[in-house]
Amino acid sequence: MPIRSKRLYLSLLLAVAGSAQATEDCATVVQCNQRGTAAYQAGQYAPAIEAFERQLRRVEQGDSAQLELALNNLILANLRAGDAGMARAWLGVALDRQLNGASTRLHLGKVAEALDYQALAASPQGRYLRYGGQAVWSELQISADPQGGYRARFSPLRAGARVEEYGPAAIGKLDGRLHGDGAAMTLQDAQLGAGCAVQLLREGIALRVLEVFAEGCQDYGGMGISVAGGYIKVSR
Repeated sequence: MPIRSKRLYLSLLLAVAGSAQATEDCATVVQCNQRGTAAYQAGQYAPAIEAFERQLRRVEQGDSAQLELALNNLILANLRAGDAGMARAWLGVALDRQLNGASTRLHLGKVAEALDYQALAASPQGRYLRYGGQAVWSELQISADPQGGYRARFSPLRAGARVEEYGPAAIGKLDGRLHGDGAAMTLQDAQLGAGCAVQLLREGIALRVLEVFAEGCQDYGGMGISVAGGYIKVSR
């Protein structure tokens, strides 16, 4: 495993260990909702978001109404925390799951008011997220290349079933230079094998990554790791 991947994995494990007490206080959906709501009402948005993420994990494969409640809690808490980009990311999770209740429709308007879509979409540079389930996100960071153009740094994660106890089931790291016009781009100099292409298509704040799946093409991470899929830009 690359050194930076090891560091990321260790930091995730430390975060999981450090929140052991929070897990005990948030063992059920009701407890997580109550704990998050109390923190939210006290203006403590970071612990509120943590509790609502735990709430989401406990309902993600269950009742759609409970899932929508957890997602709306996350949307609103992130909005109040001043992170409209992350609120938009959680809104996307709700919309992708065809959740369109009254609260989701209300928060859609709030997110649209809070997020500067034009500024966020003006450049490829920024932080992009891809949802992996269990309140876990894979990350793509696009930055300016000193030699011109852009560079991409992927940090893909595979959540697994027991994120709270053990952290993600697998992680990866893939870096390279982007060749293209900022809309359609190809990853280069990423030490991938011959034929292992990675392509990016950017449309506004949405970005789609296409990847060749073949022997040796996913050696940048653990079992089941991939950078392919849909991402959303959350910050510049």
